Amino acid sequence: ETLLVESAALDAAKSRHEAAQAALAAARAEIERCEAASAAARDRAASAGRAASEADAARQAVEAEVRALTEVLGGRDSDFWPALVDAVAVPAGLEAALGAALGDALECTGDEAAPKFWRVLPALDPAPPLPDGAVAFDTLVQAPPALARALSQAGLVDDADQGRALQPALAPGQILVTRDGAIFRWDGFSVRAGTPTAAAVRMAQRNRLKGLDGGLQAARLAAVAAR
Repeated sequence: ETLLVESAALDAAKSRHEAAQAALAAARAEIERCEAASAAARDRAASAGRAASEADAARQAVEAEVRALTEVLGGRDSDFWPALVDAVAVPAGLEAALGAALGDALECTGDEAAPKFWRVLPALDPAPPLPDGAVAFDTLVQAPPALARALSQAGLVDDADQGRALQPALAPGQILVTRDGAIFRWDGFSVRAGTPTAAAVRMAQRNRLKGLDGGLQAARLAAVAAR
């Protein structure tokens, strides 16, 4: 009988030990799960922090460019006589071509009280047509009436080879230009593509600023969403 009691006690002790071992294993598994979850949470937080920093840096970069362009475009010494270049709407990519076609004259005003200015004259009648293959700038840009004559006699060509080929067919006063600023004038004067004019740079800056308007709003929204 004593042996039976001792055997039962031993079995009970073994059962308790096994239960304790199982509980310990379960506790360790729970600890490991919690540690893994904590590590994952830290990783997510770090990733979110990096994303927020990157989004905020992008926002700051766009804002800085907008401020710089706004200062450059607003800081003219000739505001008393606004230059016609600021009244011209030119598609992106054509700034160098238009700047080459009209040159520094684009920096002049339409105000006849100024020392240098553009006058509004009647349209040429008839207007000498540009050679076939050249596209007149008055169909490509929106500009004040004072520039109508000049734009009707300035043509855009595909490349320098086409410009040279069409140059002999130009009527007096006409000019051909390429997108990268090469010039082919009616009298034989020619200029290779190179540094854009001040007017071309200004038009490109204005187009860039216009394009940044939507980008700035998107950058601000992305920065807020990433926080």
